[in-house]
Amino acid sequence: MSEKRLLSSCETDYNSDLHSWIDIERQISNLAEAGFTHTQWMQNWEGEYLYSPSEMFQARDVLNFYNIKAHSIHASEGGIRTKVINGKKVFRNRYRFTEIRKDYTSKNEYARLAGVDLLKNRIDLCSHIGATVMVLHMQLPYMMFEEQPEEKDIYYRQVCKSFDEVKSYATAAGVRIALENMICTPQKYQDEQFDMLFDRYTDDFLVFAWDSGHAALMCREDPYHFLKKYQDRLYATHLQDNASISDELLYQEDPESADREVLLHDAHWIPNVDGTLDKGMLDWKLIAKHLAKAPLELPADFEVCISGPDELEQLKICHKQAEKFYKMVTEYRE
Repeated sequence: MSEKRLLSSCETDYNSDLHSWIDIERQISNLAEAGFTHTQWMQNWEGEYLYSPSEMFQARDVLNFYNIKAHSIHASEGGIRTKVINGKKVFRNRYRFTEIRKDYTSKNEYARLAGVDLLKNRIDLCSHIGATVMVLHMQLPYMMFEEQPEEKDIYYRQVCKSFDEVKSYATAAGVRIALENMICTPQKYQDEQFDMLFDRYTDDFLVFAWDSGHAALMCREDPYHFLKKYQDRLYATHLQDNASISDELLYQEDPESADREVLLHDAHWIPNVDGTLDKGMLDWKLIAKHLAKAPLELPADFEVCISGPDELEQLKICHKQAEKFYKMVTEYRE
């Protein structure tokens, strides 16, 4: 009996969210040359860009040409929610945004409805390229919740209104929305968020996306907290490694400085699955055991940052780690 084929997945924007089709195809071509079989479509994960149907067909055809399957995408929650400080993007999520024109959480009903249209646009992209899971950010304005408690109910009322409106569209397309655990947001607010929304919506619509690097930074007592708690809802991953962050840097008095340090430590290193790489802190055997019990369609998606003259060689190293992780998870499943 021949050995089972090893699968592997790495996101399309592994060396930046580039938007020209020449750059996008180059990245996908490199993924194929490195040996990857799957990907998460990441282009335009931030902002208000709407894909035209012809672009969706182009994304499908480019992936098909290189024989890479996209079983997930990263949707946009609307607007530019980051700013660049010293060359590094920093999330701005402590307060509600007012300048964003497409925002499914907005108090402005027109902006909220435009945000719903943006989500439907990404569901259409899923349908065109064969993806069944759509990862979505929900950057909680948690300091606003603390200072104006009445705003929390308003915020979640708008969120649920949007999800209620998009649910039938998503389920008809066979697409699940997977909420991702975030950085720059304390764990307790994310626990509250996921508990409430997963209680309200069934897992044929709303599920969980686990980002291992974000968890290592924000889950201070147990980096596997969300992985364990929402294992039964886990349909998507962003697997990466980092060295976490010290309490001293995380709990600075100046919020902007703290958020900047979190982003600087969100390293997106290649997961050190077999222990042969020289950096990383996460226990990949433990992660594999939990993913083996999750309803996640394999292979799990890696989300790494790779650039430089040895880009392709680094991708090949990442591919080998991804194959080893796939084998590890499937062995636990068996």
